[in-house]
Amino acid sequence: MKKTKKTKKLTKGILVSLGIPAVFIPGLILASILGWNWQRDLTKVVERGGFYQALRLFPKEAVVDSVVDGDTLELENGRTIRMVGIDAPNRGEELYGQAMEETIKLTEGKKVVLEYDEYQDDKFGRILAYVWVSEGKLMLNKALVDEGLAKVVLYSKRKKLKHQDELIQAEEEAKRANLGIWR
Repeated sequence: MKKTKKTKKLTKGILVSLGIPAVFIPGLILASILGWNWQRDLTKVVERGGFYQALRLFPKEAVVDSVVDGDTLELENGRTIRMVGIDAPNRGEELYGQAMEETIKLTEGKKVVLEYDEYQDDKFGRILAYVWVSEGKLMLNKALVDEGLAKVVLYSKRKKLKHQDELIQAEEEAKRANLGIWR
């Protein structure tokens, strides 16, 4: 009787444990169903530093093609950036237009520097980043909070963000000054 090597079933849990970005999980599972040798190939990716080291997926600099809303940008390469640690007003909410105008003014058609935190993507496939404008001198995430055009968003059971203290301090100051959404 000939023994065959048993292939382990690829699951979301395995992919998450390997540090695979959420946006890739459905495609990788489909590829494994279609016969892809995921055990060999994913081991190589992890040994090379993982997906998060891929500059094509997570660029350090990019040009903003358009602004989706106050805290979301489309890059010229088609990737979507969601500013980590903040939430600007959504369509229909007070100050939506002002937050969007500020983001357009500072980013549209311009080169931005992207800084990543521990969490680099979300379940919607968007890249999570701090967006630095004015040749890397101004963090847009914080600038929006400074003006009361965004609030700080932190998630329980997650590691502390790199710039969490700065963002919280900016929000406290905007509240004291009754700026924007804190009026």
